[in-house]
Amino acid sequence: MVLLVALVFALRFVMLAADFDATVTAARFEDARADYTALRAFLRRMPKGGDLHTHLSGAVYAERFIAWAAERQLCVNLINIVVEHRYCDQAGAAPVSDALSDQKLYDRLVDAFSMRAFLPTPAVPTSHDQFFATFEKFDAAGGSRFDMVLDQLRQYAGENVQYVEFMISFSCPNDREKFTNAIKGKEDDTARLTALQATGLEDCVAARRGDVAALIGRIRSELACDTPAAQPACGVTFRFIAQVVRDAPLDQVFIRAAIAAALIRAEQQVVALNFVGPEDALIARRDYTRHMQIIRFLAPDVPVALHAGELWLGLVPPTDLTFHIREAIEIGGARRIGHGVSLAFEHDMEGLLAEMRAREVAVEINLTSNDLILGVRGKDAPLSTYLAAGVPVVLSTDDAGVSRITLSNEYFRAARDYGFGYRQFKDIAREALVYSFLDEDQKRTELARFDRACREFEQSVASAQSPIDNALALLRAAVNPAI
Repeated sequence: MVLLVALVFALRFVMLAADFDATVTAARFEDARADYTALRAFLRRMPKGGDLHTHLSGAVYAERFIAWAAERQLCVNLINIVVEHRYCDQAGAAPVSDALSDQKLYDRLVDAFSMRAFLPTPAVPTSHDQFFATFEKFDAAGGSRFDMVLDQLRQYAGENVQYVEFMISFSCPNDREKFTNAIKGKEDDTARLTALQATGLEDCVAARRGDVAALIGRIRSELACDTPAAQPACGVTFRFIAQVVRDAPLDQVFIRAAIAAALIRAEQQVVALNFVGPEDALIARRDYTRHMQIIRFLAPDVPVALHAGELWLGLVPPTDLTFHIREAIEIGGARRIGHGVSLAFEHDMEGLLAEMRAREVAVEINLTSNDLILGVRGKDAPLSTYLAAGVPVVLSTDDAGVSRITLSNEYFRAARDYGFGYRQFKDIAREALVYSFLDEDQKRTELARFDRACREFEQSVASAQSPIDNALALLRAAVNPAI
């Protein structure tokens, strides 16, 4: 028996030594686990593949919104702290620029635009309410998409994230009345789509394609991406997901979804469709199944990712918890599920997990926002259940600016709360590229780039330690299956 144990140990040692740098890096990660400062620094440096679930406007920090609003000479309603275009000399309003010299006003704006320092009040009794209320408050303050994308690309480059899919809305506001009248009174989806096509849908999509091309060209120019002086943010590949706000009248949801689906077919930089907004809102709950049917009709041939199961017991009636994830997959055709928190309450959870595994439906796990919005964290969250069932998962940020986090922080939370090790994180980071909506050639390119980045990272970790420390790390790894 002793001989057998020694043989197993020796074989494991040889196998680990063959992957020397990765083994040493995994051991270094375990050493850092008890030191949260070292752990955060490690995870910030580690290549993290991609962020597949991020709303562009919600990703921006409040401080940036304040700066942009001040530059544009916007006003803030001092009663409800909503940025407006109204005249600043009206009662109850002040220039946002006043906040640049008034710390108390500045702090009020930051707190109103995010979850920082949130405390319940009769007007805003829960963190769920505060989270979703922030968007209305900073919406008018939003910089251009150019400003916001540029801001985020630089942030991702700084924490070694190589790919991102930004969720943004695409619409044709000048055509809204025309499109609404075109489908009014039509109950058949085919007739509704035909009416939109006859009323200028193609022209609307062409205009949005022009916007996308201009945005990308301007970003590449600003970052000097095609020159020897290219900035690090040029190394972050990005695409867009066309989001449709679900808490709106059905005609408007249909119109926006039709625009989104047509744009995805026409523009390779817009890679998927998603329905967004509070899943527990009145219209979103009432029309949930109908929304899935609209997606199936309008987008049977385009990639779909859907917010589904962003719910918890007590937030909605129990019956609402039992079918959202399944319908998003079986009716809506979702290839990825955002949040998926209410898994435990779904009818036939085991059967649903088996179906997700068979279809390779990935789950976008947003640890901090699930905690802030739903109060679900730790063992209550289904992350470990998805992994145990063989369902692919990726870590993502949701609304990093509102939550005041980064993607590196989500990796830290997973290490702290779930005990994930370096190799598991490496697999999860790689899955973000595998389950991206890039085409197959682009995926191969990004995966090869990720593998190179991991090798370079592991080499840097191993080379920073002495040969004796590295040898000891190999020995520890041989006796510790977690490494």
